[in-house]
Amino acid sequence: MEKKGGAFPLLPASFLWIGIGLCILSILTMTIVALQAGDHALFFKELCMHFILVGLFMMTLAKDKHEDERIKRLRYRAFAFAFAFVLGTFTLLMMRIVVVTINSIKDELPQEWEYNQSFFFIISSYLFYYLMYFQIFKKQL
Repeated sequence: MEKKGGAFPLLPASFLWIGIGLCILSILTMTIVALQAGDHALFFKELCMHFILVGLFMMTLAKDKHEDERIKRLRYRAFAFAFAFVLGTFTLLMMRIVVVTINSIKDELPQEWEYNQSFFFIISSYLFYYLMYFQIFKKQL
């Protein structure tokens, strides 16, 4: 997009702290809900997992305080490294497909939470590793 004269749209730097707060609040809420094992515990657990992903996504798209061309290049480089990790997790997905296929042959249905766990793992891992690589690359400047 930059070659066409545009720039990748990023959120203001304050969204980094909003994302961190949302992640921490969601983790605390999920912990409290897990301790209370009520009728709606699964719903609130999944809701918190989605809010964690939203918080990580905000942190990923937040501008740095001093955004310049080097930081933009580091951001793209971190996305590339994190994407390589996602390709590694593709193997986990393929293993899951094999397990589901074997379970369907045996007439066993997999539990619903197993699908949500793998989705959450892949997306949160991608966002977490992006943030980690971006911070490592910035420290190498």
